[in-house]
Amino acid sequence: MNKVRFALIGAGFMGKFHGRTLASTVGAHLSVVVDVDETAAREVASWSDGCQVTSDVTHALTLDVDAVVIVTPAHTHAALIEQAARAGKAVFCEKPIATTLEDAARIRAVLEETGVPFQIGFQRRFDPGVARLRTLVDEGELGRIEVVRSVTCDPYGPDYEGMQRAAGIFHDTLSHDMDMALAFGGPIAEVMTRGAAHLDPRFAELGKPDTTVISIQFESGALGVIENRLQSTFGYETVLEVSGSKGKGVVRDDQLDDLTLHRADRSERAFVPWFLERYAHAYREEIAAFVNALQAGERPVLGAEQGIDVLRACLAAERSYRQGGAVALRDVT
Repeated sequence: MNKVRFALIGAGFMGKFHGRTLASTVGAHLSVVVDVDETAAREVASWSDGCQVTSDVTHALTLDVDAVVIVTPAHTHAALIEQAARAGKAVFCEKPIATTLEDAARIRAVLEETGVPFQIGFQRRFDPGVARLRTLVDEGELGRIEVVRSVTCDPYGPDYEGMQRAAGIFHDTLSHDMDMALAFGGPIAEVMTRGAAHLDPRFAELGKPDTTVISIQFESGALGVIENRLQSTFGYETVLEVSGSKGKGVVRDDQLDDLTLHRADRSERAFVPWFLERYAHAYREEIAAFVNALQAGERPVLGAEQGIDVLRACLAAERSYRQGGAVALRDVT
């Protein structure tokens, strides 16, 4: 079977990771790297035989490629997805699908019009622990789902200048937890957000807190809690707890290995320093799943609808923080 030829758009931190993945994934070939930073683009291109380099997305889409992987800032996603889809290329895009529901709705229409395969990048779905828990829930092993709890704590908080440029906690961090909430709790009826700016009080003026706690009412009657922090000081941590009428499943990811060392005065364990150490396998698996779907002529998992559902829930949480009070998802259109 012929390899799927890829254009990688973005050769930054995550672009480099995806570039290595594409260069080593069976069934894929990295054919062109697009970035305004020629040095970074050439570094990534060097990992794949015959890979070209360009700073022009339009030119890259005229080359002999079948699909694109978009790893650029969030505000550029909608335009790049549309451009690639109209060029007839299959699209894998890191989350979020867009930063507004208007843009997301336009992208959904473009994808329906062009019929190109599309996958949104929610790598936690491909984590072995999460996937096993999802299977157990689907098989009814936990009974009726009653509470879903998801936590993400990043180790290194941004400074004020960085926060001004960032999409903010509701899009950069919360989207992963909302994806887990939707995956295990189903459709969301209402959210309520509390937020704080612990690292810099000016974050609050930007409408971008560094710490949030979100309560969720699912349409099923189940409840949910999401906790996000942009600076933990104790390494990267994610926790997923799904409680049902028959039991509870926990995927807890704050340890690099399974060793806890007990001493006379303290206990020690190696915490995970950053998200790539924790989710490297899942990131590779999501790309492999996309390649396999394209080769088999099947619809990729986690399409535009999932991206839109997560975006709507994140926007509802952001609106709740800024306005105060609970926000019903039906009111976020």
